[in-house]
Amino acid sequence: MIDSVISFALASFSIVAIAWTLRRRHVAVTAVDIAATLPWFGVIGVAVAIGRSVPMSGLAAGFVRSPTVYLIVATLVAGLWLILDAADVNDIARWTAVSGVLTAITVGGVSVLATEALQWRVVVWNAAAIVLAIGITGLVLRAVQDRYLSTHGWLGGGVLFAHVLDATTTGIGLERLGTIERNPISATIIQFGDGVGPSGVVLFLLVKITAALLVLAVLDTNRDHLDRESVGLLVIAAGAGLIPAVHNLTLFALTIQ
Repeated sequence: MIDSVISFALASFSIVAIAWTLRRRHVAVTAVDIAATLPWFGVIGVAVAIGRSVPMSGLAAGFVRSPTVYLIVATLVAGLWLILDAADVNDIARWTAVSGVLTAITVGGVSVLATEALQWRVVVWNAAAIVLAIGITGLVLRAVQDRYLSTHGWLGGGVLFAHVLDATTTGIGLERLGTIERNPISATIIQFGDGVGPSGVVLFLLVKITAALLVLAVLDTNRDHLDRESVGLLVIAAGAGLIPAVHNLTLFALTIQ
């Protein structure tokens, strides 16, 4: 317990210090830069899965637990912005997005290889969940393209894809890999769907799609411009789906034999 408290305190101090430095250096954070942080939510998902499946102790265990892991990742992003600003790099958004993707892949990949637990059937079903999510997202976006895409662009699609991926990974985990749903809200929806219809997983998918589209509808206020606040809300909405989705994919790879 004391290690978790110390980890949280260190992470809090770090993010406050870097945020103060960014403000002191007058680093301008644009809406595009904020949107580019979306892949870093995947890093959070990977880290949480590692914390739940890989034996750890001390401060290391505290750093990969919620909510400390959120502060750690925020510190990494803010630190990256500070370095890029000091190096006078112009395309901060691209570096932010690319580094987030590479970090998630590297950390997740190294963890899976280190545990030597990866099974080919997990690889196949993880790939199936991703492909299925891409297909469903494409179909939904085609149906609502005129209403949403002109406003939200790729970020609107990212919100929808993240929540669909959460649903497909959850469904494949339950139906094909023998996992259980630990989130009480998701579990309730799935159990309700199983009780009143043919599939709780399908109901969960429909709920996730509906929730994502409602978020886009609420933020569909300006068809020509999205301010930083709206972009931030869209990123958070997408992260709410991306974190559990990536967590599922990573946890399957690390734990299923």
